[in-house]
Amino acid sequence: MMKMRTKRSRKTKQISGVSSHLDLKSSPAIESAVEVASNDDLLIQILLHVPIKTLMGLKCVSKHWLSLITDPHFIRLRNPVPSASSLFFISSSRKRKNPDYQFIPLDVSDKCAIPFKVLDFIHDPLGSGTSVLQSCNGLLLCASFRAHESNRRYYICNPTTKQFAILPQIKSQNLKNVCGMSLAFDPLRSPYYKVVCVRRVGDLFQIEIYSSETLFWRVSGRPFTVPKYTEFQNCVYWNGSVHWWNGSFHWSNGVMYGGHWRDEPYTLYFKVEEESLEQLPTPQKPNYTVGNYVGESEGHLNLVELRWDCLLNVYEMARDYSGWFIKYQVDISAISNKFPIIRENKTHAYHVISLVRRGKTEDEDGSFLVLEIAGGKTVRYNFADKSVEQLWEFAPGYKFYDDDRIRQLCGLPYIESLCCV
Repeated sequence: MMKMRTKRSRKTKQISGVSSHLDLKSSPAIESAVEVASNDDLLIQILLHVPIKTLMGLKCVSKHWLSLITDPHFIRLRNPVPSASSLFFISSSRKRKNPDYQFIPLDVSDKCAIPFKVLDFIHDPLGSGTSVLQSCNGLLLCASFRAHESNRRYYICNPTTKQFAILPQIKSQNLKNVCGMSLAFDPLRSPYYKVVCVRRVGDLFQIEIYSSETLFWRVSGRPFTVPKYTEFQNCVYWNGSVHWWNGSFHWSNGVMYGGHWRDEPYTLYFKVEEESLEQLPTPQKPNYTVGNYVGESEGHLNLVELRWDCLLNVYEMARDYSGWFIKYQVDISAISNKFPIIRENKTHAYHVISLVRRGKTEDEDGSFLVLEIAGGKTVRYNFADKSVEQLWEFAPGYKFYDDDRIRQLCGLPYIESLCCV
């Protein structure tokens, strides 16, 4: 009898997560659990449907489960098509250290938990904390907050797993000439990411690329010229100037100068894999344009044109870069009817935070605009039925906006991810 008990005890110790106090032969449920635990293919199929936060805890079950959940193949299967679940905003620049973040759900009924308020798991030696420059498919590009370029450190982090990596500095003589850093990451193509640095070389510009696969910087191509007012920074105001779409970085010209593209026939975009610079035509715009929003969502690059006549033109870029075409036109009066404060100050009463594309066909189009309006509210305008819903209202004293006008801050997507850095 003792031999039988000893044999059973040894058998159950080999099975992770199964209690040794139960008789395996007397419980069909335990027999099923044993079968699942011993079949990796079946176990993976189950884990693929488990929420990411739960998966983080399941990594502690055993070394075998840890290896399954952290395997690059499993990570790609777990998030085959990343999609933003919420937007977060960089905090007021009036803060001197440790910028914090406010999360806003995209759906009215969504009561998602706040992923984080500060990036306190990154310990920047300068002591002022870190700020987010860019969000790309679950990873964040961050930098030392309020630091001179010669001292600034750059980080890649995953806020879901709280992992981060410090980027090595480029050559010290080039640090003061850095104009912008941008993160390129597509987990469907590769588990590795790249960071593109643009620095000034006299009157020209030079690109250097860092790869998480090789772990070093290298110069890419020759120095080049750019259209006047071209912006390379991932700015926290005016929705930034660098846009990641279709495997390329797209640079705006003049977004920081009044919110509109300057009268240039083209801007530049950089194909990361091919390491080639190309020209991107700018849309022809009337004289009554007062500002633009440019952003990517679900594989679409869109430009929202803000006009004096209370209309919003939404353009989309063709995937072959043949040109822009109008996708939607919005009469802002539909929003001002529900929120009359917009009528009081047409110029500064609203600001496009994001355009979210949803739906595969025209009949299933669930796309919408997210706007910030005076008074600290964010609203959602649905293109299909032209309805307007309030998403969020900032708490009193949370100064993302001024009392007399909105601050026009950049909304960045937060995407849960298991990807490693």
